[in-house]
Amino acid sequence: MFAAVLFITGIYTVVGFNIYTTPVSNFTDEDPLFGQTIIQSRDGVFVPSPTSGDVFRCTEENCSRMKVTDVMKGLSPTASIASRFSEDKEHLLVCNQVRTRNSSTEYFNGNCTHVFGHQEKSKIYPDKLVLQLLEQNANNNINSKNNDQKSLQQDHGRRRRAVQNDKDTDDDEEDEDAGTEIAFVLDGSGSIDPPDFERAKDFIYNVMNSVWTTCFSCNFAIVQYGRDIRTELSLNENNDSLGALDKVKNIKQIHAITKTASALYHVLTDVFVPQNGSKKNAKKMIILLSDGEMAGDERNLTDVLNMPQMEGIVRYAIGVGPEVLNKPNAIKEMKEIAGSDNRFFKVSNYAALEEILSSLEKSIYGIEGIQKGAGFELQLAEAGFSSHFTHDGSILFGAVGAYDWSGGIILKKNNEEPVGFFNATKEEPRFSYLGYSVASAHMAKKTLYISGAPRYNLTGAVFIFDGTNQDLLQGDQVGSYFGSVLCSLDISNNKVTDYLLVGAPHFHVKGEEGKVLVYKLNEGKFEKASELRGLEKYIFARFGSAIANIGDIDGNEFSDVAVGAPLEADNAGSVYIYNGFHDGIKNHFSQRITPSDFGIKLVHFGQAVSVMSFSEENDQPLISVGSKGAITVFQTIPVIIIKPNINIDDTLITIDKQSNDESSKFETKLSICFNTPKGDIKSGQLPIEYHIDLDSGKEQKRLVHVKPHEGRRSFTLTESQTCIDPIVLKYVGCSDCFSPIKIRLSFTLTPSTGLPIRVLDAYTPKEAIAEIKFQKDCSSQNCKPDISLAHSKLSDEVLIIGSSQTLDIKFNLINIGDNSYMTTLTLTYPEILSFKKSEGGTCEDKNDKHQIVCKLLHPIFRSKEQTHVTIAWQPIDRNAKPTASITALLTGGNNGSEELSRKMYKFTVKKALEVQLIGAATPNRLTITEGEESKQQSLDFNFKLLGENTYKAKISVTITIEKQSQKTDMIIKNVEPTNCSWPSGGNVKSTYQIVCTLTELQEIKIMAQTHIHDIQDKNEKITAMADITFDESIYHGINIIKTQKVVVSLIKLTVVKSTALIVGSSIGGFLLLIFIIIILIKCGFFRRRHKLARTSSTN
Repeated sequence: MFAAVLFITGIYTVVGFNIYTTPVSNFTDEDPLFGQTIIQSRDGVFVPSPTSGDVFRCTEENCSRMKVTDVMKGLSPTASIASRFSEDKEHLLVCNQVRTRNSSTEYFNGNCTHVFGHQEKSKIYPDKLVLQLLEQNANNNINSKNNDQKSLQQDHGRRRRAVQNDKDTDDDEEDEDAGTEIAFVLDGSGSIDPPDFERAKDFIYNVMNSVWTTCFSCNFAIVQYGRDIRTELSLNENNDSLGALDKVKNIKQIHAITKTASALYHVLTDVFVPQNGSKKNAKKMIILLSDGEMAGDERNLTDVLNMPQMEGIVRYAIGVGPEVLNKPNAIKEMKEIAGSDNRFFKVSNYAALEEILSSLEKSIYGIEGIQKGAGFELQLAEAGFSSHFTHDGSILFGAVGAYDWSGGIILKKNNEEPVGFFNATKEEPRFSYLGYSVASAHMAKKTLYISGAPRYNLTGAVFIFDGTNQDLLQGDQVGSYFGSVLCSLDISNNKVTDYLLVGAPHFHVKGEEGKVLVYKLNEGKFEKASELRGLEKYIFARFGSAIANIGDIDGNEFSDVAVGAPLEADNAGSVYIYNGFHDGIKNHFSQRITPSDFGIKLVHFGQAVSVMSFSEENDQPLISVGSKGAITVFQTIPVIIIKPNINIDDTLITIDKQSNDESSKFETKLSICFNTPKGDIKSGQLPIEYHIDLDSGKEQKRLVHVKPHEGRRSFTLTESQTCIDPIVLKYVGCSDCFSPIKIRLSFTLTPSTGLPIRVLDAYTPKEAIAEIKFQKDCSSQNCKPDISLAHSKLSDEVLIIGSSQTLDIKFNLINIGDNSYMTTLTLTYPEILSFKKSEGGTCEDKNDKHQIVCKLLHPIFRSKEQTHVTIAWQPIDRNAKPTASITALLTGGNNGSEELSRKMYKFTVKKALEVQLIGAATPNRLTITEGEESKQQSLDFNFKLLGENTYKAKISVTITIEKQSQKTDMIIKNVEPTNCSWPSGGNVKSTYQIVCTLTELQEIKIMAQTHIHDIQDKNEKITAMADITFDESIYHGINIIKTQKVVVSLIKLTVVKSTALIVGSSIGGFLLLIFIIIILIKCGFFRRRHKLARTSSTN
């Protein structure tokens, strides 16, 4: 059921540019495909309802059903629709796809109806136009130069029937393509295990299923042999393909003996016979599948193979398992059946049958007359899948299914000229879908025929034909469907094509965002000019699913474009408007329309879009947008350009008035007129709101309104009144007596509650600026200051990333010329620096631009004055090039912005490396004892790298071991880590070098074995000297210890033999003891002690 809703305007105000987002009307239909396609008509648009086959003619007020095509058997939904109209005649073309079948061949092609004049109709069958041409050429013995047309002349029986009318269906069977008959002869003997028999059935099933996808005229029979011979599937049972495949699955194994010859005889006498469905002219094939030699068969194999009925039959033999592969007689028998080594296949077991499936298919397709795809030249071309009227009334039809879906386009001229057929090749690449979309480009002397092939090389392509040559525009991403949507654009409306817009709606970055590529036509070649994309936040949008030339809706005499993105905002969809200008299409959209703008819940809004022809009462274009089951009509609003003209009585403030004294203050008048170079005001009054900002950008105003309310007011623009009343302004003195006083006027149209009368142009400024300047105080006529940066320099010539270094520049600036107004020092620094501080001047760091801007003695840097400025940075931890620079630019504003001095400060950039090397030996001395037998001793050297290697510098540690002893052997047993290199054998003769390359700070261990035979000098030793090196052009060492020396002393212990001395000393000591005791006795030492003891006892 069809429904229409007409909207009352005045509910919403216009959003965006000049399409009023309150719809004029919204038409819906029960068919969900209604709104999928919209094309312009002379008084509105045509909208097909594909499911029902109806076509509606819609105006801004209603939609009416048109009777275009008759319902017929096999008719599919509307595939394409095209229109062309002039002042006196309108043409409409509607194409439906019709499925038919002649004999064993199925056809799927366009049934097109051309409606013109007063509902006059004519039928067009695009595929038959080509076939009739080819048959005519064949009858005239004309050899076509087009390879694709040559291929169409083959298989003439089939082609002739395709061209003939329905009355010719009773022609003799001999004129038909009788197709191909394939008989499988299946060994069902007892030697085959049941699981293997099931695998054999699966193999036959897969072959049939695969062949039927490309060969409609192929029929199959299956004969099983064992104890008995029976037909499991006859040629008569192929009409029901699903039933035939089910029969294969239900075959039961016979078992017992292997009667191969009798099975082949059965095929000749009971399968390939007319009463069981075989055709006289059919190509015939036998495929035998067996696991061994014949056994128990009364018939002779050679006799059967030489029967007259076997003539012309192509035979294949498949031998399975060791009973065939390992027996010469079995192989000989299989090759005799096959008739050729190339048609004999052998596999190790039934599970391996799938391995030969593709090879067998290629062999089947290789038979003359049934090459793969031969059934798909124009039979399933779907001619009329897309359609298009050229400027001269010729018609283009897309035939996506031609030549195995490589596709092509058919050109029907408006006159009696021969039909044209264009394609890339009939062989490769297949499945390109050329003809998916069609368009044309009109040049001064010729017409280009354009067609999209969205699956060409998987990236998609657009083919351009001119009747002689072809050109190719290729997509840049697999699966983007580049070329599925085309729109040729005459942007300047001079009837010559300027641009081609190509949609790639499946282009993906994060989802399926889509994009449109814009190509400019230059001397017959399309050159890429730009790309259009929707809002980045919608990752599933399919932007570019619809592209339409909507005419000049903004009134600038250049055509505009609408692009649909039907999946945006969770399938709600949107439409983007791009405006045309003299230099092409604007890359940024001027308006985006979504269902949320007007409060209707729609799905896939933007899947189709078209300009709608308008009536005399409404002289402004309408836009119709398709969504699921609906089309929505929008009104455009006339665009007006307003350019204000500002006049000031006094435009220069002389030096005598630049002081702040009351006597210097004065008044001046401001006059404003609103001019309209585009658009008129005859429809009525146009209310304008304006705002006058005096001394714009200054906090301390130098110019003010005498009447404060005059700064923001409304004004009604009419044809007779375009200027406002003069405004009186007052000058109140200046602290900045250099920079001009800017008077900024901004304006807009007063918002309306209904349909706006006009809308301002989106690309024309809505403000204007006038200036009052100050007279300059200069000694020379040119007012030339003289300030130089020559004496400034960097504090360091090397910047170390990863350090706490401060890099600064000190400026000592003297003006030895005239006064400099608004003097500015701008320093541009690299990303590896971060602004730290400034001293002197007023400096601001614009971090996003990596610039520091310093205002020097603003507003006037007077002659002979001097200023000091210091700028300091610190390094940032990030990757950098080996050299960098800071650029200083000194500018003044005496004569506009002029350069006073420039200097570049170059410096080297290195990365910090802070490492220290320490070392030790265990033990730190080696000893031997004189007179004792020497023995082996272990010696370990340990070196450690301490500190930080933040930037993973390659540090090379070279350890030189020097042995200063001739009677000492030393062998290096092991070195850790493993990425150290050292001479093989490890024998240290005099010096020995070990090199380790490290990026991680770690310990180096050297394990050695020593054997000291003798030490002849007390200065003998073993030393290990470690040195570190690195790329000093990249890294800078901080607190680094680069060398470490470890010394191991070699010491010999001497043993002294002193027995006599010990004995003599012992005797001497003993005699001395006796002598002391005698002296003690003589002195009474012992008697006194006895006397004391006796006295103590008496007491």
